[in-house]
Amino acid sequence: MRRAFIPLLMLVALTPSRGEAQSLFERLNLDRLRLTALGVTAGPVRASRAEDAQSFGVFADYGYIARSWRVVFSANYWGSRFRDEFVDTFEQRLREQVIDPSGDDTLDLGRINVSDIALEVDLRYTPRPNAFLRPYAGGGLGAHMINAESPFINDTFVESALDNISGGFAMFAGVDTAPAGRISFGLQARLNLLSNLRYWSGRGLVTYFFGNQPPSSSP
Repeated sequence: MRRAFIPLLMLVALTPSRGEAQSLFERLNLDRLRLTALGVTAGPVRASRAEDAQSFGVFADYGYIARSWRVVFSANYWGSRFRDEFVDTFEQRLREQVIDPSGDDTLDLGRINVSDIALEVDLRYTPRPNAFLRPYAGGGLGAHMINAESPFINDTFVESALDNISGGFAMFAGVDTAPAGRISFGLQARLNLLSNLRYWSGRGLVTYFFGNQPPSSSP
């Protein structure tokens, strides 16, 4: 109870008053957030400890909060398995602890699957928002739900150690085309950094705008 009570007191103490929160909201121009477009993404993923995979996602563009700066919320998923070299190292450590006088015992962990569901918010800087090709770069923060599964580790402390909800940081760069009617296309290269995992991804994007033109970048 004491451990839970102390963070609660800190949260209450640091929470701004209603007037302060409204002022901060206005200073950051968050009152300008409007859902302006929806889109889908897909592309390859290369993770630090897992086999190459494919990612799939959706995103919502909430428009510009300042000149050339816009906010995008996204949800993405990819699934793969841990690379053999990492599983083999674990197997070797277990063999070292097994007493096998006859030397004929075998140990095979098989596949250990891993997946990530990411909920992220990005801040994109687009220096040429009115050009036909619109390059951009930026960063984002997100929550990642990592899940590992294997018959060997199910319901063990190993699974508990691998499964977690982790905060992560992303850096990215990409380019979008000007909308043809209400549809635009794009490409994005992205690096996600988590406490125990990092991965690169390349994404193709298709965006549907709710108006004939993308959201204005004017302040």
